[in-house]
Amino acid sequence: MAEIEIKSEKTLNYSEVADKLKIIKKNLGENEPGFRTTKAQEFIDSFGKEGLKKVSDLKKALETLDIQRLKERQINNLANVQPTDEDSIKIILSNDNITLKEEDLKKIVDCMK
Repeated sequence: MAEIEIKSEKTLNYSEVADKLKIIKKNLGENEPGFRTTKAQEFIDSFGKEGLKKVSDLKKALETLDIQRLKERQINNLANVQPTDEDSIKIILSNDNITLKEEDLKKIVDCMK
């Protein structure tokens, strides 16, 4: 069996996953996509085009806030989940042991609205 080497690892938001799935389907041609590809596509389709556009717009808006402690992974998580209050943001970021100042939390909440 062939060895698989991971050259880089990058988190994706739902909008980027939808784009990658389109590329995969295009490369498959007439072949049937695999089980995981089909399940991922069903999940992404549940958002609709407006939802995916909102995720993409939120990611851009969060990046422009220029909060130093937020990395791409946390930005993608926030854009995907779209929390509406400070407590939800704290819960999402608690997985990575990140705490933010109150003013930064308020910036994020305002960005989500």
